Amino acid sequence: MDSIGNPVESAMVQAGVNQNNFYLTNAEGAYIITIPTDTLVTVFFNHPSFSPRAFEVQLYKDEIKNLDVKLFKQIYQLKEVKVVDNKETEVRQQAGSVFVKGEDLKEIPVGYGEFTQQLVASGALGIASNNELSSDYSVRGGSFDENLIYVNNIEIYRPFIARSGQQEGLSFVNSNMVDNIDFSSGGWEAQYGDKLSSSLNIEYKKPLSFEGTLEASLLNGSLTLGGASKNKKHTAIIGARYKSTEYLLNTLQTDGEYRPKFGDVQSYLSFDLSGKGKKGKTYLDAIMSYAANRYSVFPSTRSTNFQTGEGISNLTIAFEGKEQLDYDTFQGGLKLIHNFNDKFTSNLITSAMVTQERERSNLESAYRICDVDDIGNGVNDCATEQGIGGEYQYSRNTLKANVYTVENRNSWLLNDLFDVEFGVQVKFEEINDNLSEYQFQDSADYVISIDDQLKTENNLESQRYSAYAQSSYYSNNNQHKMTLGVRGTYWSVNNEVNVSPRFQYSFKPEWEKDVVFNFASGVYYQPPFYREMRRPDGTLNEDLKAQGSLHIIGGINYNFEQWGRPFKLISEVYYKHLWNVVPYNIDNIRIRYSGENEGVAYATGIDTRLSGEFIPGTQSWISLSVMSTKEKIDNDPRGYIRRPTDQRVTLAMFFQDHLPNNPTMRMNLRFMYGSGLPFGPPDNPELRNAFSGGNDYMRLDLGLNKLIALNKKSDNPNEEFMKNLSIGVEILNVLGNNNVISYTWVKTYDGTQYAVPNTLSQRFFNVKMILHL
Repeated sequence: MDSIGNPVESAMVQAGVNQNNFYLTNAEGAYIITIPTDTLVTVFFNHPSFSPRAFEVQLYKDEIKNLDVKLFKQIYQLKEVKVVDNKETEVRQQAGSVFVKGEDLKEIPVGYGEFTQQLVASGALGIASNNELSSDYSVRGGSFDENLIYVNNIEIYRPFIARSGQQEGLSFVNSNMVDNIDFSSGGWEAQYGDKLSSSLNIEYKKPLSFEGTLEASLLNGSLTLGGASKNKKHTAIIGARYKSTEYLLNTLQTDGEYRPKFGDVQSYLSFDLSGKGKKGKTYLDAIMSYAANRYSVFPSTRSTNFQTGEGISNLTIAFEGKEQLDYDTFQGGLKLIHNFNDKFTSNLITSAMVTQERERSNLESAYRICDVDDIGNGVNDCATEQGIGGEYQYSRNTLKANVYTVENRNSWLLNDLFDVEFGVQVKFEEINDNLSEYQFQDSADYVISIDDQLKTENNLESQRYSAYAQSSYYSNNNQHKMTLGVRGTYWSVNNEVNVSPRFQYSFKPEWEKDVVFNFASGVYYQPPFYREMRRPDGTLNEDLKAQGSLHIIGGINYNFEQWGRPFKLISEVYYKHLWNVVPYNIDNIRIRYSGENEGVAYATGIDTRLSGEFIPGTQSWISLSVMSTKEKIDNDPRGYIRRPTDQRVTLAMFFQDHLPNNPTMRMNLRFMYGSGLPFGPPDNPELRNAFSGGNDYMRLDLGLNKLIALNKKSDNPNEEFMKNLSIGVEILNVLGNNNVISYTWVKTYDGTQYAVPNTLSQRFFNVKMILHL
């Protein structure tokens, strides 16, 4: 009611911070909402025309409480309600880390709900991606292969042989199953493993009651269901997804018949095995995932105008043939957690990854390069012919990989000031890679050259062993936290032992302002995986050593209030020195390594992120990164040159808003900018990464949606099945930017070589529906 007793319609009643657990009052001001049993919950009451209010409520089982609330026009100074998340507090004390709730990412407009694109748009420190079709990302100058990904402490792997983002399919992470995300862009603790650039730790949900999400759009569909047993001891959440980007791929430069079909099924089950009358002593968690991905395309034609030193030219290509990529992947794991007492917990984890990938192509093309007098005449109007030619590509590649892991993790709380964590891991790998591919160019039926001839079969079986130990100290007044740890690895192929000391420190001064200073340093080794070992000619370098990196990071974490609302500012500077570097080139998402330890490198920069409630009740953020990364390769007289991931400036912004008098009408905006990456002609080492043209990445995505509450007619919360419905429209790449992902290199009659840009998707309208059960 308002202050004189009139009912307030369309007031939002929300329990806790769960965006899905809300109710909009009806014309009589009535509402009903369900909250967890025996838990102190903060219930918020919001309406644009009234001052917000909040109450703390705790109910026993099956209790129904009537809570009548008055909302007032005038401003009231309400008693502060503070919600503390222990996990978020821990992450705040670690340099390079950002903690994000899964609910905060789901509103970001990214077309088909790709988790990685949502993560990139979150402004996590140092993260960048220039390809909205891919789940790959770069962190502080590192490659795609330098990122660790864990789901509930089980390591996740990406596809091996995909060449372009449109072939990649679904990433492993199902956004609708995510509870929270802990992302570290450097300087992470010894308990997390052996990569050079980043660590992403994802926790899937343990639902306490029935919940569900049905999602459908022009690009994808998904169904997620979760629930718990009557005594809340056992929980389950299952998700099925389907993605078909056929409509989106038809906005690419190459016309043709695209047939992408990607799908997966995942489940996360948790069982409390503590026994009758006990709870929380022993758990068994299980994660299982199966993904089936099919991508085929019958390209027909392509026509592209591009700028040269002499003016505007046109490249026209006619295709005949087909490209096909199929891969099936199973990933899963079991985790047994036993709490021996309040201070000692042990985890036994077993996991497996099995993948079969197959690439087949028979693709013939003929091209023509022409000068175009006036770009307005049409892309196919040829004023002066500069060159013609053809190309043939053939591949019959298959890869099978099996990775099995057994791991033990332990945590021991010695007292209120010290804790110790330690663990061991054994990993078994089996890889069979059968390569058969070649390509050649011709002019007037005369073959000029046959390039990239590969015909080999590689079989690799190995064992990896690792162990870690770390100890954390907390001061009595919580001003200081210090973690010191060490990690060791051994690989049976090259018999190399690596030891990685790591150190993290945070200091919270006794200031009125809520400021935490962070510092981290450590050595990070990345023992070679199969792709780094494979030379360009297909042979394996079994003597390849682990790449190493020294991280030095310092930063500030500042919580403050502005306009009566909470905000957070994070800013960090860093320096990374790398040795035993294995150089690589990137074409779209395909990474080709030299297979040799033949360089040193460095990366240095500054990352800044500001987040908070720019609009009351909504989370928005903006992040800016400035970086430089270079490498020096043996026998290259140029000295230090730019690395393929040397993106000097990146900017990410996400903003949410709603109509002042109707919070159910919402707008979500994502903006991404990345400065140009270096590139050079293929098979030309002296010009490697020598150029940087107008290939800046800039993208604006806009989402508009209407929330419809479906629970107004029910007087019994147990009868509520459908909670709310969201119907929206997404405008992807609003500005219609021609973002460049790679280059096609062609020659004219006089031998001049041109780099013709290959661009990503154009402006696209997507209709989306989300039903919360």
